Amino acid sequence: MIGANIAAMRSHLSMRAWVLFKIVPFLVPDFSVPGALQREIEKNRLRGPALPSWYMRKRIRFSDETRGTDRIFRVAPSGGPSSPVRILFLHGGGYVFDLQDPHWSLIWGLISRTGAEVIAPIYPLAPEHGWREGLDMVRRVYLELVRERGAENIVIIGDSAGGGLVLALAQALRDAKLPAPAALVLFSPWLDLGVSAPDQPALARRDPVLTIEFLRAAGLMWAKDVAANDPRVSPLFGEHAGLPPTIVFTGTWDILNSDAKRLAAVAGDVTLREYPNMMHVWPVLPIPEGRRALDEAAAFINRHTVVR
Repeated sequence: MIGANIAAMRSHLSMRAWVLFKIVPFLVPDFSVPGALQREIEKNRLRGPALPSWYMRKRIRFSDETRGTDRIFRVAPSGGPSSPVRILFLHGGGYVFDLQDPHWSLIWGLISRTGAEVIAPIYPLAPEHGWREGLDMVRRVYLELVRERGAENIVIIGDSAGGGLVLALAQALRDAKLPAPAALVLFSPWLDLGVSAPDQPALARRDPVLTIEFLRAAGLMWAKDVAANDPRVSPLFGEHAGLPPTIVFTGTWDILNSDAKRLAAVAGDVTLREYPNMMHVWPVLPIPEGRRALDEAAAFINRHTVVR
């Protein structure tokens, strides 16, 4: 235990983070095995999107709604929202996996800190569908929220692939001259489907979760008939003027750290929060560094919505 404490301190990690980061890689499938990705997708479809646990249901008000072909989760504190803010949450999963159990930690972390209601579209996934269907669905849900609450009360949040979809949606709304949300929050966003930055092979050697091979394979499934650097699927290469205030959380042990830093270098109103030695989407984990990131995200949301 003493050795573990010393190793954690040398890594500038909390002890809890150090332990969990040792465990997490063993929970991630090895997508380098031929056919592994397709098998995992098939298992994911059989399970469907993760639902809140019985313990979580004690703390939230949850509804699973179907509107036409759209399935939407609505989640609020058990007593109902105490804030006019509505959070549109777009989940990660490489565009091929549904909302997963760890996402509920992220959803609860946002709800408990803001009092807002979270709306989570269960958007169409690859390889059965592609970016057009996914973007169309989340745009429909967003515009319905605008009619309900007003764009000034809506924040769009996404992790990983969901973060890329958030930025693509914001760019599409701007280009169509539709009302913009109050703010965007991106956790470890995937903004370049081609994983094309020269620093990413070195980042991959430190990343305990993602591989370049997995990202490129999943990216091809989502992009369908457009190039991997097309801004509609890789919004890093889109136009960034006229977008809402944005905060981006990234860890230095993440292949996608490059995406976050490249976005901050070319975009205007972007706050970059880089956490040393954090892995991909670490705020889903019960660690001090995750709680700190969620605190920062909630403060950013309140600054751009409730507190004016």
